Amino acid sequence: ENHCIPEMLNISRTLQRTAPLRRVFSGSTLGKHGNVLGGENITPGALSTFEAWHEAAGSMVHPEIDTDALMDRFRDHVSKDVKFYPPTYFQHWEGREEYLLLMQSVSEVFGTSFKYDRQWVSPDGRDWCLEFSASIEGDDKTVVNGVDLVSLDEDGKIVEFKVLARPPNAVSKLKDAMMKKVPPRLVKLKAKQMFGFSK
Repeated sequence: ENHCIPEMLNISRTLQRTAPLRRVFSGSTLGKHGNVLGGENITPGALSTFEAWHEAAGSMVHPEIDTDALMDRFRDHVSKDVKFYPPTYFQHWEGREEYLLLMQSVSEVFGTSFKYDRQWVSPDGRDWCLEFSASIEGDDKTVVNGVDLVSLDEDGKIVEFKVLARPPNAVSKLKDAMMKKVPPRLVKLKAKQMFGFSK
C-alpha cells in the first residue's frame, strides 16, 4: 500500500536540491516583517510595495494609527485595474478604490487579532503567498485561517489579490460582518465616482 512513499521522498529530495527555498532572516529587509521565505532578487518596486502592504496591514493591530492616511499612501502601490477575489463571494471586484474600501472594511472586522505567520515570496518579489489568521469581530471562538495570494505588475503595483480561507463557519461569519460594512460604503464610493470626486 505504501509503495509510492519512497518515490515521493525521492521527488522531494530532488526538488530540495534543484530549487531550494532560501530563508530571508530577520536581519534582512524582508525578514523584519516576520517569517519570510524567498525574495532573493526582489525588485525595488516589489520591495516598496511589500513594505507598504505590511505597513497597511500593521494598522489593524495598532488602532492609534490613522488608517485613512495610511491607505492613502498605500494607494500608489495598487494598480487602477486591480482584481480582488474574496473568499466570501464568487465574483471578483475590480478597481483600486473598491479594493481599498474592502481592505479598510476587513481591517475593522479583524481588528487587533490579525497576524501573518509564514510568508513566501517569489525570487523577484512579484508573487506572494501570505499565511494569516484572525478572529471575527473579537470572537476568539471564530478564527479564520487563510492565505493572501498577491501578484504585482512590472512596476511593482498590485494587480491581483486573491484570498483563500477556512473553516466554512468562520468564512460565513466574515461574510455577514462584511455585508454590514461594505454596501453602504460602496454606495458612497459609486456616488463619488459618478460626480468625479473619487481619486
